[in-house]
Amino acid sequence: MIRKNNCIFLSIGCTLLLAGCSMSISEPSSSGTANSSGSAVFNSERIIELQEKSPTGAAVRKGYSIIKTANSFDPEKFVEAGGSVVSESNFRDGYKYFLIKTERDDIQFRSAVRNMDGVLYAQPDYSIESPKTYEGSSRGKGYRKPKNLLPFGTGDGNLQDDPEAEKLDWGLTVTHALEAFKQYDAHDAVNTVLAAIIDTGINGKHVDFYDGADNSVIFYAKASMAYGSPSPLTSLQIVPIDDNWDNHGHGTHCSGTIAAVGNNGKGICGVSHANTKLISYRGMDVSGGDTHATYSCLGDLAAIVTELRKEPGTRDLTVLSGLPQEVIDFPKLTQATVPVNMSFGGLAMSPYEVEMLNKALAAGVLPVIAMGNDGKTVANFPAALQGVLAVGATTMNDTRAYFSDGGTWMSVCAPGEAIYSCSNGGTNWANSVSPDVKNTYRWMSGTSMATPFVTGTIAYLLSIDPTLSPYRIKTVLERTADKIDSRSSYGQYDARGYSKWYGYGRVNVLNAAKAVQEKSVPQAGSVYSEKAVKISVQKSGTAQQEMRVWVYEKRTGVCASCGFTDAKGNVSFYGLRSDTEYEIGINAGGTYHTYNLTPSNDSDTEYTFSI
Repeated sequence: MIRKNNCIFLSIGCTLLLAGCSMSISEPSSSGTANSSGSAVFNSERIIELQEKSPTGAAVRKGYSIIKTANSFDPEKFVEAGGSVVSESNFRDGYKYFLIKTERDDIQFRSAVRNMDGVLYAQPDYSIESPKTYEGSSRGKGYRKPKNLLPFGTGDGNLQDDPEAEKLDWGLTVTHALEAFKQYDAHDAVNTVLAAIIDTGINGKHVDFYDGADNSVIFYAKASMAYGSPSPLTSLQIVPIDDNWDNHGHGTHCSGTIAAVGNNGKGICGVSHANTKLISYRGMDVSGGDTHATYSCLGDLAAIVTELRKEPGTRDLTVLSGLPQEVIDFPKLTQATVPVNMSFGGLAMSPYEVEMLNKALAAGVLPVIAMGNDGKTVANFPAALQGVLAVGATTMNDTRAYFSDGGTWMSVCAPGEAIYSCSNGGTNWANSVSPDVKNTYRWMSGTSMATPFVTGTIAYLLSIDPTLSPYRIKTVLERTADKIDSRSSYGQYDARGYSKWYGYGRVNVLNAAKAVQEKSVPQAGSVYSEKAVKISVQKSGTAQQEMRVWVYEKRTGVCASCGFTDAKGNVSFYGLRSDTEYEIGINAGGTYHTYNLTPSNDSDTEYTFSI
């Protein structure tokens, strides 16, 4: 996982120490704003102040700003203010999103453009430093034999045709995935499924991403950064699916855990090892990344999935421009959930991040997020937001990995220690004829490694039943997880069966697949509401756009989500718990307005703040 503001790329040893502002969920009392109980609350002006006070060259990428404007805005105005357009994105939502580079002071530039007609917000672009990796070798360096998990694989499991996995895998064994494969692969797990990942890209030359007919499992690949460089592209670029744009290896490693082809006589076996079409975005680089590059990928994914949910003849082909013909002609997507693996986050939320996340959730894209590697209870965003699925890491001994963060927002945990998966070729990554690019593997540890295991599990479940909604899938994973390590202080599960260090437990692929195949999945809305919470902000009948709207759990005071109203003054929230009371809040001119609600299972909840 990559994190901004004291950030980490969530592979062990991949520490990204980005000093900067941490965004608290309460503001100083000097602001003069308070809620009904008298406690201090968030304020959008305070957020801007905290962001702008980040140390130069640390959390904020010097010289760059992310700006949202009306669709009719003339970008020449940025030039007049001393900026130049690096990138422009249009997600077909009535707005434009720009990455602007300036030579003058960033704060002064953003202050100037915020006063321009048609500008909705201007925020810093947070930088992400280069990840470092924990490595081993094919001889087992960094690997130790797990307790009570031998032999690797079941007696007639499918790893016999995946020689590297047969020698070295443990995750598929401890989660009972091999037993699920034996029971359901032939007749049940047969539907084609889309799964996505935003990371450092993918090595499209690796043999484990090709099936027996030499067809690539990569559906399409795109990049927001140039080949071999962190330089931002003017717009997202199509990457040939048989090319290697991953100059780090983290993305390729995670992709292998999700969808490396099984039973092909080669390498390893991904959790969703057949019938999976993988979407890969390169939004990070060996030398780092930034908020704009990473989250633009998520917005683009949401836009493409939205088009794929239409009949081929009715799609907006400009959204699909340049993609492989297989994508353009893909039958109407009826898969209710498209999981996207995201191993990054930070201590703060910014408008651009939140907007792209909400676009994804609205499109039926479920972000699967790594918890973090501090080994503490610390709120990282977006993992701490409701509506996503946050994942912790476990060891070969079926206990908590020492580096795995805890928190009440964790959903489940999964194998994340000494994971053996596909390599980008290491130092030979750019040598297209090097055997290292096609045939090598590597070790990594971290919640980054646990997250794709869960993403792969979701894809596998969808191959059994593609109609499962994001929150039914989340519920079935939680209900079928194993309550591991119950005798330790970490495994102290409460009356709900929940531990802040394990969530609802370590995923059990067999139990989850059985529940899906037998259609014993909890009903929609029984745990997480399938309906939206729609909030409108109006002043004297006029829509108030780009108002920050906060969602707190009423009982705990935890910030569950946040959003920004659109041109019509509306914002929607997804995936809130149906048994929890929430406080919705806005700050209007120094006055904090609140509304209490418990999400409905029957219909969307709508409320208008009249200020």
